[in-house]
Amino acid sequence: MLAAGRHYAVIVMALGATLVTACSGTQVQPLMPTPVVFSELGFSPVEHIPESERWTPRRVYYATTRQRDDDLQRIDYGNNESDEVSLGLTLIGFGGSDLSWSDLSEYSRQSNRADIIDLSIAGLVEIGSYTPDEDGGAVTDSTGALSMFVSDLNASIESARDRDLLIYVHGAKVNFYNASAFAAQLDHFMGRDMTSIAFSWPTRQNIVAYASGADVERAYRTAPALASLLDELAARSVARRIHIVCWSAGGRVVTSALKHLHDQHAAGGSSLRERFRIGTVYFAAADVPDVEFINAVPAIDELAARIIVTESSKDDALNIAQTIMGGGARIGQREHDLTAEQLAVIGRADRLEVVDMSHDWEDRGFDIVGHRYWFDHPWASTDVVLSIRSDFSPEERGLTRAEEEFLWKIPADYVERLRDKIMRDDLLLREPD
Repeated sequence: MLAAGRHYAVIVMALGATLVTACSGTQVQPLMPTPVVFSELGFSPVEHIPESERWTPRRVYYATTRQRDDDLQRIDYGNNESDEVSLGLTLIGFGGSDLSWSDLSEYSRQSNRADIIDLSIAGLVEIGSYTPDEDGGAVTDSTGALSMFVSDLNASIESARDRDLLIYVHGAKVNFYNASAFAAQLDHFMGRDMTSIAFSWPTRQNIVAYASGADVERAYRTAPALASLLDELAARSVARRIHIVCWSAGGRVVTSALKHLHDQHAAGGSSLRERFRIGTVYFAAADVPDVEFINAVPAIDELAARIIVTESSKDDALNIAQTIMGGGARIGQREHDLTAEQLAVIGRADRLEVVDMSHDWEDRGFDIVGHRYWFDHPWASTDVVLSIRSDFSPEERGLTRAEEEFLWKIPADYVERLRDKIMRDDLLLREPD
């Protein structure tokens, strides 16, 4: 891996040179609330990191089908669609320059923080781009950008404590910065032990563009590019497994991409799960119509080690989307009107888990609601962290069964179950196979 090491060194040096040009005008957002597994079990997700690696910023790789905005003095990607997939690396800052590692570690285990920790892009390097064909299969990498990207990615994976790869796919109405910042904070609460990629598709920052269906079409047009990236990562990367977390409309991108990937290679004869090494695919508050998802479930079930779908009774964004945009109930909603045939399809997907965040909420004394609950509510975000960061079964993650075999709920004694079932070292110090 000497060549990969050289690529990595070059990119890190370049990243340092772009700190000034890339940071002006960037947006900030606060670090998500601490998942309850850390606040209640009393340890920080990053306290195990060696002294030599305690650097508050966090690097996140990116792949985007947004077109680069060449009118700006700094590197950024706007809302226009591109036929190419641009690749690079962002450096996400956690708090200001005066925030120490010890303070960041302490804040990361607190349920109530005295200060707001803002995330911002502190630097950005564009490695280059490649062009997938219209079907998202073969790629044209005439500049070698994809090869360099994967080589650097492999160096990061091989130097990480956990050799799994995490891909985050955002929802509608956000920009390029949002994707990288969210990937960074997910990575942070998973112990900074993996390598992460933000996949950014060209949604615009207004609800009209999505509600009208225009950005929905963009989501589907982007899906083959994500499929091509997954194909290339499976073929070229050293990642043990590739996990995907998607939110809201990002669920449409991921559903379509995985169906596309499956259909392209279904005739290959070999195990698709072994070939593509897809680990957990986590659909958080996903704006995917039931019919569309159920149609894709058999294909995704053949690809992924685990499929997790979360739903809530009071997700206003999904309720409005169903009313205005049509298409029936979404998988992120709690109420579904499924036929016996559709239920049979779901029943045959033995890797599918549905987590009903609202089930038995009366016993808990509170519901887990809204469209951002999966990172805003410490109980919900804990399941995201545990599902990606570990191989724990639903029971080991503190969940209990609901009525259907594939349906799970967060019980009233969830915190007590976490204390009983989860040890610090089991969660944060997983060794690669």
